[in-house]
Amino acid sequence: MRTRMNRWLAGVITAVATVAVIAACGGEDPTPTPRPEPTATPTPEAMMEKEDPTPTPEAMMEKDDPTPTPVPADSGSTAPAPAPTATPVPQPTATPTPPPGFNAADYFSGKTVRIVANSSPGGGTDTQGRVMSAFMSKYIPGNPRVVFTNQPNKPLEYIYSATEAPKDGTYISWNSTPQLAFGFQESTQFIKRSTFEPLGSTIDPTRGWMLYDPVGNLGASAAESCLWDYSGQSSTGGGAHGEFILADELSDIREGNPTMLATVYASEQLDIPFDYLGFTTVDTNAVRLMWARGDINSTVRSSLWYRFPVENPDWIPSGLMRLMAGMGPGTLRGNAQTEPHCGDVRDHLNADQIHIFNSLIGPTNYASKALWLPPGTPEHIADALSAAFEEALTTDAELIQKYAGVAGEEPGWIGRAELKAATKENEDLFEGSKAVVDEQAARLLPKYFPQHVGN
Repeated sequence: MRTRMNRWLAGVITAVATVAVIAACGGEDPTPTPRPEPTATPTPEAMMEKEDPTPTPEAMMEKDDPTPTPVPADSGSTAPAPAPTATPVPQPTATPTPPPGFNAADYFSGKTVRIVANSSPGGGTDTQGRVMSAFMSKYIPGNPRVVFTNQPNKPLEYIYSATEAPKDGTYISWNSTPQLAFGFQESTQFIKRSTFEPLGSTIDPTRGWMLYDPVGNLGASAAESCLWDYSGQSSTGGGAHGEFILADELSDIREGNPTMLATVYASEQLDIPFDYLGFTTVDTNAVRLMWARGDINSTVRSSLWYRFPVENPDWIPSGLMRLMAGMGPGTLRGNAQTEPHCGDVRDHLNADQIHIFNSLIGPTNYASKALWLPPGTPEHIADALSAAFEEALTTDAELIQKYAGVAGEEPGWIGRAELKAATKENEDLFEGSKAVVDEQAARLLPKYFPQHVGN
């Protein structure tokens, strides 16, 4: 794990040291629709009082089983082995030893296990979760009923999972990122992610900057260019937009989400022509819709680069999609069709810029597509569930093929012990680099998002 984190870990440590020295010195509708107006980020109390609050376990269990989202067949291609990234390296795990008298099959038999995605239906996290969930009943001891649902309000799902969800193994959170920042925010009650019981994670979290319709949106030169080729320019020189346009969720903008800040920071330091818009929801489906209707032309995500060869096999060969930069925390690898078109953004930043960028992108993106149980769930229950997911995602050929078909890569299981250790380590790093994150948030948010956060 430490070997794969070396590239950005040094940057985090150096950034923290720099801050310390400064302190010591005293210093899918085809018809275009209007963009939604910004809405205030709800407080936990207000969110709990909404007309449609997070359903209680009893209420959720009354729902019909959702039909799993259809998934395409696997491409049959195998991507090259990944280069070292900030993702924890799996280590051999000991066979879970339940306490005397605990029989996992008897315990789970007859129960309903609910897997809850903190994202909207139809996106990558949702689709991958539905594929996985469809197989899990036969792997969890006792073959309980397994139901997959969505709660796209991330802070609300986080608080509900931590404070109200049952702690008996029947409620499992399925998240795209670890959301360490929630543990340091009053709006999410300063509940640390390390207090949750991890089961494991499945996907390399390294991110890529992807440009849709390069020629149509940014002009003819975009077909062969990389992000840094536009440094110092006021315009890309043509196309419908003439600048890179991205979007993020209003809640992430207002809260100064470090991953979002890393993209804004890199764009600023490269001095490229860019604009960043705020929307209520920005999941994979929303991004594709906004591309189609011309709202935006770019996105920075950890999974789409690997999924295009399966979901849109003609996009990359035809030039409709181009990878403009690898965006960390690890090194982006080739997908089933090609190697990345452009290198890593950090190769075009100076040492100080790299330190700040790594402080923003590293601790919040060390794992992707992870499963979490509420704090206080007994360890023997977590061990039994983790072993079931590991067996399913590492031995079931049909599940692996179908998961790869929607994710663009086979699941790379990171086990419970490794994810728990990585969470605590990265949480400590996040706390240590918090001064850097806060400094950049205080500088970048008013500069680029005054309409959302004020001056």
